[in-house]
Amino acid sequence: MLSWNEAREYIELEEMCELLRKIIRIPSIGSRESEVAYEIIDLLEEEGIKEYKLLESEEGRGNLIIDVKGRSEGFNLLFIGHSDVVPPGEGWSINPFSGEERDGYIYGRGAIDDKSQIVVYTYLAVLLNRLGRDFRGRIRILIAADEELQNPNHGVRYLIKEHPYIFKGIHGAIGELGGLVSIGGRKAQAIIIGEKGSVSHKVVLKGKGRHSSLVGEDDLIKIGSEFLLRLPRKIYFVSETFKNALKDAFGWKRHLIFNRLLSKHLMNNDPILNMYIQALSHITIASTIVRAGEAHNVIPDRMEIIINARIFPEQNESWVRRLIEKTLSRITKNNYDILLQTYVPATLSTTDNLLYKKIVETIREMNYTPLPLIQVGSSDSAWVRSLGIPVYHFFTTTKELEIDKIHGADERIWKKDLLKALEGYYRLIANIQ
Repeated sequence: MLSWNEAREYIELEEMCELLRKIIRIPSIGSRESEVAYEIIDLLEEEGIKEYKLLESEEGRGNLIIDVKGRSEGFNLLFIGHSDVVPPGEGWSINPFSGEERDGYIYGRGAIDDKSQIVVYTYLAVLLNRLGRDFRGRIRILIAADEELQNPNHGVRYLIKEHPYIFKGIHGAIGELGGLVSIGGRKAQAIIIGEKGSVSHKVVLKGKGRHSSLVGEDDLIKIGSEFLLRLPRKIYFVSETFKNALKDAFGWKRHLIFNRLLSKHLMNNDPILNMYIQALSHITIASTIVRAGEAHNVIPDRMEIIINARIFPEQNESWVRRLIEKTLSRITKNNYDILLQTYVPATLSTTDNLLYKKIVETIREMNYTPLPLIQVGSSDSAWVRSLGIPVYHFFTTTKELEIDKIHGADERIWKKDLLKALEGYYRLIANIQ
């Protein structure tokens, strides 16, 4: 393979930026992922790359698979990303689906999560193809639908069930995001080795609707409000699995992170570290959607509450259900249902394998410090890990990852980091030869 400095001459930053702007302009909020895929397919066709498939779970919900085979057998590496985004929400200073560039940043919903990464993946395929595929092994790129909503009938879980061959023969995988982070005054490139799980339940409270003048103790909104007040928002918990996994990242300081009293010594003036420590040492429980009532003068006969919990490997969906049930039973004898909506288990990949070691080598080669971390959110990597495939999130950037803008207003990426991330992936493939 050519060196990165030589290979860099075969890619223009502006062509990467243009593709990113195009796909940001597609508001793929739990739909229209196929439209994103068609923009990428147009580029693949222009570049003479024919080894791709668009697999739809239903019309418009497309998963794009791109294969780039090297000159001979070798390490088979899967790159996982997604083309759906969350709703834009409020507070934007620009149109969230404009792809506008400002002061060297490209703005828009999905600019970080995850459309910039799938642009980098796409141009990794383009670059390797332009260079004559002079590498050993196979690169498979999976641009999935529905990562944000985690419907089992779409996205990665659909592919595992209906098209399992996609994951056959894969030796390791790269998942979404990573980037430059600053934790405790220490700047490093994150390598995500695992992630907390996510469980969402719908709590349905049932009662008798009546005129609003006939108030009573069994009013559903009153009961639901009391339930939300009593349901704990966070529960201190030491996950031995995660604690041991962070030995390389924090050394002896990991004992401070997982100690309720001592962790305060790490939580002074670093808000990102504070949030991270809280999430790593607690099961967190949030009410995310509340619905009740249709008229201003009617006490409703139904109330729905969505509860999302972030858990460790030691818990599962049944654990969360029991907590909800226990809290509800102390408040009401009324009829209620607790319905599982989504479940992504907590997962972890070992650091004792070739892929992880080559990621570390690549980051050091780029003059950065590698920092293995556990992601407090969840992603499609959990389902790929469940197949026995090690997955690491790795995305080299020169600007610090703006965590507060992921799923927030004015999401953006420093456009030069598209090339920096591409450099990381190219160097990784060269190092794993």
